[in-house]
Amino acid sequence: MRRQFLVVGLGRFGVSLAVLLEKMGGEVLAVDRREAAVMEVADQVTHSLIADTTEERVVKDLGVEHFDEVVCAIGTDVEASLMTTLLLREFGARFLVSKASTDLHGRLLEKIGADRVIYPERDMAARLARDFFAPPGIEELLDLSVQHKMFQLQAPAHFRERSLADLHLRARYGMNIIAIRRGEKTIVSPPAQEILHDGDGLVVVGDYDRAQEALKAPE
Repeated sequence: MRRQFLVVGLGRFGVSLAVLLEKMGGEVLAVDRREAAVMEVADQVTHSLIADTTEERVVKDLGVEHFDEVVCAIGTDVEASLMTTLLLREFGARFLVSKASTDLHGRLLEKIGADRVIYPERDMAARLARDFFAPPGIEELLDLSVQHKMFQLQAPAHFRERSLADLHLRARYGMNIIAIRRGEKTIVSPPAQEILHDGDGLVVVGDYDRAQEALKAPE
């Protein structure tokens, strides 16, 4: 059964999120009070609706409790964001993510019931800044927590022709190698005895900053 998502607020972030969730196999209801915004995404998601989610009756009729995840992607209209988040929580959102434009906005969203508050513009700026200063060959893929991330890196010269066990990457640098990309082949959950070769791409879950130290450190 496809996972059910409700995305409220169809600015650039909301549209991108709704379309991606649909492409990844989800079933998405996209909602905005602006007809033009809804029409933009209507043919790319399962369902779309023109509605004002600051009205209690409207949110009640959405059947919020039936969705696996609910996202309030309203960012600039703080009053609408807060009212929508409050109503989504009151009408049974199982897991509620709300977009914030400022720290104060985010704190208010948390107080009225958002399970997670996101800051897309700030987070993307921080990621881009990290990418600029990261050593060549390392690419961040996914934030898992404040400290831990999923990222990909090219095996540096001092990793090559050595086994994962010999490198002790988890103990030394908090790096858990979950896959190795070798040409057209992907080795998932590689064994400790796996030898790394020139051109190997490592998919890692761990401490991003410590991983950068590992790339610089001679072994």
